[in-house]
Amino acid sequence: MTKLQNINDRELIAELSRRLDEKNASIKETEFLTKKLLALNEKTKESESIKDQFMSLIISSFSNPLKSLLELAASLADKRDRGDFDAAIDKINIELLRLDFDFANIFAAAEIEEGKITSVYSDINFNDIFQRALNALRYQIEEKRLDVVLASCEDSGFTSDERKIYLILINLLSNACEFSYPDSKAIVELKRLEKEFLIAVTDFGEGVNVRYAAQVYCRFARFGGGKTRSRQGLGLGLSVARGFCEALDGKIDFESKEGQTVFRVKLPSVCKKCDINCGEINAKLFDDFKKNAVEL
Repeated sequence: MTKLQNINDRELIAELSRRLDEKNASIKETEFLTKKLLALNEKTKESESIKDQFMSLIISSFSNPLKSLLELAASLADKRDRGDFDAAIDKINIELLRLDFDFANIFAAAEIEEGKITSVYSDINFNDIFQRALNALRYQIEEKRLDVVLASCEDSGFTSDERKIYLILINLLSNACEFSYPDSKAIVELKRLEKEFLIAVTDFGEGVNVRYAAQVYCRFARFGGGKTRSRQGLGLGLSVARGFCEALDGKIDFESKEGQTVFRVKLPSVCKKCDINCGEINAKLFDDFKKNAVEL
């Protein structure tokens, strides 16, 4: 009887232990699911906040330029004085350039957010890209009376995605124009290092406040008017620059102090998609093509 009683006690303890383990496992699973639900809820709130910010941004950023364009277009027919006509055309060009720049960043930000970024690699003519960016920002540059120079352009063998390089550069240049002191300058450099290319954009202005250093790449981050800004941007430029830089397997960083800020973008000279030097391969293929063409 004692032996039977001992067996039953052991079985009872084992059963209680099993049920306790199941309960603990159930509690842990509930805690895990609760944390996951809370995290999902926070993401939903963040998503809703971003959506609200985005809608507010669209309304505030595009209503005024579009209204201005419509009013200017309607008034052109009434312009009798040639100077007035030219001034209206300039204003239309300014608004159209700003809209084109803003829309390009919105589409790029959406592409980054979706995670569906494709890259088309080709040989880069950096001077052409610089001149395009300069033309797109010409009114902003003229307003500040800035001297924007391409100090170095070592683009031999530079193989990358031209659209992404353009958007990276124009956003860094736009940022430099916004924060430069009037009558100062901005310096752009492209240098070939041992295993990568370096794009550097230097402005001479108020610098980045240390309080905001960790937030400069955040979407919709707009840090007040500052001493040098003539207009508030969308707050997308630097986030787009970083997103496209990372899509090209590169890195972006900056140094800032009162009177000078330098943004540096480093991009690999070897395409990590195929682990070869695309520039050298393209040059070899072209040489082989010319040789075969001569033989034919």
